Amino acid sequence: MSQSQGFETEFDVVVIGAGHAGTEAAVAAARLGVRVGLITSSLETIGQMSCNPAIGGVAKSTVVREVDALGGIMAKATDLAMIQFRMLNRSKGPAVWAPRAQCDRGLYRRAVRSLLELERGLQTVQGTVARLILASNDQQVLGVETLEGRRFGAKCVVITTGTFLHGRIHIGTETRLSGGRAGDTATTHLAEQLEHAGLTVARFKTGTPPRIDGRSVNYSILEIQESELERFDYSWSHFWNDRRARGSVTRHPAQMPCWTTYLEAEGKRIIKENISKSAMYGGAIESRGPRYCPSVEDKIVKFPDAERHQIFLEPEGHDTSELYVNGLSTSLPAPVQLEILRSIRGLADVRMNRAGYAIEYDYYPPTQLDPSLQVKVIPGLYFAGQINGTTGYEEAAGQGIVAGLNAGLATLSRPPIILGRETSYIGVLVDDLVTRGVD
Repeated sequence: MSQSQGFETEFDVVVIGAGHAGTEAAVAAARLGVRVGLITSSLETIGQMSCNPAIGGVAKSTVVREVDALGGIMAKATDLAMIQFRMLNRSKGPAVWAPRAQCDRGLYRRAVRSLLELERGLQTVQGTVARLILASNDQQVLGVETLEGRRFGAKCVVITTGTFLHGRIHIGTETRLSGGRAGDTATTHLAEQLEHAGLTVARFKTGTPPRIDGRSVNYSILEIQESELERFDYSWSHFWNDRRARGSVTRHPAQMPCWTTYLEAEGKRIIKENISKSAMYGGAIESRGPRYCPSVEDKIVKFPDAERHQIFLEPEGHDTSELYVNGLSTSLPAPVQLEILRSIRGLADVRMNRAGYAIEYDYYPPTQLDPSLQVKVIPGLYFAGQINGTTGYEEAAGQGIVAGLNAGLATLSRPPIILGRETSYIGVLVDDLVTRGVD
C-alpha cells in the first residue's frame, strides 16, 4: 500500500467511531507504538456521553478500573470531569459497594480528546467512513474510504459505530428520523457493505429520556442528594503516586447536587392512556432492547402494581442549567412527555429542552467474533461496543481496549491477548459475547 495506490495516509490500525469503545481502541493500539487513525464524523463529539452523563455503578465501576489498569483513558477522563460522586450500596456489605460518578458532559468530552492527543502515534480524522477497502477475495482488510473521498490504508480496522449503523430515531409512532443520535446522521453505506459481506445482522432499540430546564424546577419540595466525594479517584494508575507523595490532591471540578423525585399515580395514568402512541408499544419498533436499558413504558407495563418509580434529576454540567431526567427513558410523543413531566412532584411548571426518543440500529451477533473480537470471516476486522449488541459506556470501553490491543498486536505479527474468565470482568464479558451472544 502506498500513496501511489490512492491512500492519503497509511496507518497500521484505523478505528471507526470515537465514542467510548473507539477512543479506548485507538489508545490501546497507539500504546503499542503502531500508527493509528481515529475516524469520526465530528471531532467535536469525540467522547460524547450520548445518554446519561455518568460512569460506574454496580459491576460497571469494576470494568472502569480494569480499563484503567490496561492503560485506558475512561477513568482519567471521569476524574477530570466528575461533578458528583456516590458510593452505591453503602447500606450493604463492602463487596457490593460501587462507585458512581456524575460527569460534566462538556468537560468529559474535552478530557477524552486531550488524553487522545497525548498519544503521538494517534491521528484524529473527521469524516464518515463509507466502505472498507478489501482485498479482491474480500477476505482481508486493506483500508477505508470516506464519503468525502479520502482513502486511508490500514492493516487492521476496528469498527465502533455505536447506534449509527442504519440508525433510526423514533418519537411516538408518527415521528421517524434517520440518525445515529439526535443531531447526527446515520451510517448507511458501511452498514450495507457489512451485510453484503455475509455477516448476520439484527436490530436492537434503546432510548433516552427528556432533558429539562433546571431553572423551571421547584427544588424546595425535592430531596437533595449532595456529592459524597471524599478521597476517591477512579484512575489508580494515573494518580496513585501523587497521593502517596503529597496526600489527597484536589483533581475534580466543583461538586454539584442531584435531586430525587417520583413518577406517581397521575404520571402512570398518562402513560397507560397513551401507551399505543409509544413507538415501542404502538408498533413502530419491532426490535427488542438490550438488557438493563428499560423505558418508562416498560416499567409501567411490566410492574403495574408498583406505586411509584424513582426519578433522579441530574445536572449536565457547570455551564448549563439543563438536567437529565434519569428514569424516564421514553419514546412517547413530545407533548405526552411534557404532560408526564408536569405530573411529577417539583416539575409542575417545567420546561422541556429536549424530548426523549428511542433509536433502532443494526448490530451483529457477537458469536461471529473470535475471543480477540476479530470477525471470523474477515481477518483484520474487529468489532467493539454497541455493534456487538451490548449497552453502556463501560462495557463499550472494555471491548474497545480488547479490540484495539489485539488489532495493534496483529499488525506487529504478535499473538492476541485473551483475557480469561478467571482474570477479569472484561474477560467474562468478552467470553460471554463470543460464546453465548446477547440473548
